[in-house]
Amino acid sequence: MLTTAAQPRTRLAALAVRARNIVDSGLCTRTSVVPDWLARLDQLEDLTAAAAADRRATLAILDDRVVVDLLVLSYLRHGTPYALWADTLAGFAEDILGAATWAQLHTRLDAT
Repeated sequence: MLTTAAQPRTRLAALAVRARNIVDSGLCTRTSVVPDWLARLDQLEDLTAAAAADRRATLAILDDRVVVDLLVLSYLRHGTPYALWADTLAGFAEDILGAATWAQLHTRLDAT
């Protein structure tokens, strides 16, 4: 029997996988291929500069297509679609891994 890869645990994890597949398959090899790329680059820069809580809240309400575009740009510019979570390990654990952490653990994860 063939085994399949586990399904992504969260919405953002699934969108990050989609972004990685778009870049890795060669469908998008440069930033100018992303639809409305100038506006998306501005959005990515604004999100990167925002506080982690604001960034996570914004990603939660954005349309899936917009999030995929942002994650594709992140992958092309930073080498990973997960760059938006670089400063918040607790946010990465919740948003991507789907692991709920305790309030005290949040501060310890983000401090590392």
